Amino acid sequence: MGLSQYFSYFAAALILSSILVPLMRPVSFMTGAVDKGTGRRVHTGIIPRLGGIGFYIAFFVTTMFSLYRGEWDHFHDVFIGVVFGSVVIVLIGLYDDIKGARVSHKLIAEIAAALIIYAWGIRIEAINNPFGSKILLGWMSLPVTVIWMIVITNAINLIDGLDGLAAGSAIFIAATFFYISGGEVHLQLALIILMGALCGFLIYNFPPASIFMGDAGSLFIGFFLGATSIMSSHKATALAAVMVPILAFSVPLVDMAYAVLRRYYRGVPLGLADKEHIHHKLLEKGLSKKMVLIVIYAINIFVMLMALLSISQQLNSIFFGFVFIVLFAVFGLRLLGYVEFVPIVREMKRNFELNRKRKYYNFIIKRFRHDATKSHSLDELKNHIRHLMELYTFSTARIYFYAHDPVEPFFEYSSENISEDGRPLALSLPIVGEGGCLGCIDITKEMDGEGFLCSTELLNALSDVMHSFARKQVKAELPASKTEVPVHSS
Repeated sequence: MGLSQYFSYFAAALILSSILVPLMRPVSFMTGAVDKGTGRRVHTGIIPRLGGIGFYIAFFVTTMFSLYRGEWDHFHDVFIGVVFGSVVIVLIGLYDDIKGARVSHKLIAEIAAALIIYAWGIRIEAINNPFGSKILLGWMSLPVTVIWMIVITNAINLIDGLDGLAAGSAIFIAATFFYISGGEVHLQLALIILMGALCGFLIYNFPPASIFMGDAGSLFIGFFLGATSIMSSHKATALAAVMVPILAFSVPLVDMAYAVLRRYYRGVPLGLADKEHIHHKLLEKGLSKKMVLIVIYAINIFVMLMALLSISQQLNSIFFGFVFIVLFAVFGLRLLGYVEFVPIVREMKRNFELNRKRKYYNFIIKRFRHDATKSHSLDELKNHIRHLMELYTFSTARIYFYAHDPVEPFFEYSSENISEDGRPLALSLPIVGEGGCLGCIDITKEMDGEGFLCSTELLNALSDVMHSFARKQVKAELPASKTEVPVHSS
């Protein structure tokens, strides 16, 4: 296929997209698919967000026309899987834009679309290593392919938070895969059509944007580029096949990694949107939207050039890829103000220690349940409780058991190592059992940074053990017909 044919299909997709995208504005308002400039959004006013449907139709129609013209030959048998998979992705994205879809529903659709392309033969079957040999994946090919598709699909979706960012980045990524596809004209044709459709969309999406692509557009781009990255890597040299796809997606992948890590670290849902992506951080630095685009476009161009050099064997792609991603990550951590190295290491160490202690306390509570439920006397039960208080390193503990005596403490404990100038924390909680309140527990503990770990599990264990002991005592003292446990209503 000659250069003129590539250009003609590029131009056809561009023109068709530039016509269809603005037609999606009234459709967006009719269906309620609009962004109102709240939350994580960086724009003001009401902006329609079905632009992705416009360039998807332009891509789809141009691709079908090329199939009709016979441009694809045997390749369409494989590529048709991408077409079917993209329909699933676009439909769930469209539903999300109009109604709002759950994260689980989107994930199911992404898995289904990945399984479709896998069934059509687009799969990661081996991983090349720097020494030229291949690591065959065998049955791992399926999960690796699905995971790769999910990661890339959502990585592109996450960077779609600034006018022109996702579309522009996708054009550079597609251009990289166009070059490394090893002369596979059919794959190059698909990529050139996508670039044309995205250029038509950018006419209206470049800052200040008059329309957004929405999830339908961003999910489609991610899915399509994920699939073509697999096909492109099959055509590249062994070295390029290892790192070039990762390098091409370096900006969205690093941004996605930061998003996942910070949300996991903060304990918030991974699907919860925020305003701390790379483009948000650059905006906070005082850059305009256009300047942010220029910076990220420049990074994409730099990555693309390095990828091309690695393919021509003028640069070791493995070494460069590793160094670049590390430096890019450090840049994000330090200059963009995500986290500071020393505090995050300290916090991670502290969290590790707290998790280890939680497991330890859960273990001693489980053992206390086992031993205390077998108590045959009051003194034996108190000894088990005292041992539990010692292991918990409480300063003092006082337990009131209403079935025993509603006024006087049933159990008292005081540590021998109470600091006179310490800062004790006090906690008073009810011990609840069947029928009402069995009693209460008053505890003090020195402030040692860990607080009252597993306090709920501790109270549940004490409630269950003391309720069980009370029932035993009542059964031993009363006739069989009067075995109700006396409780104190709270």
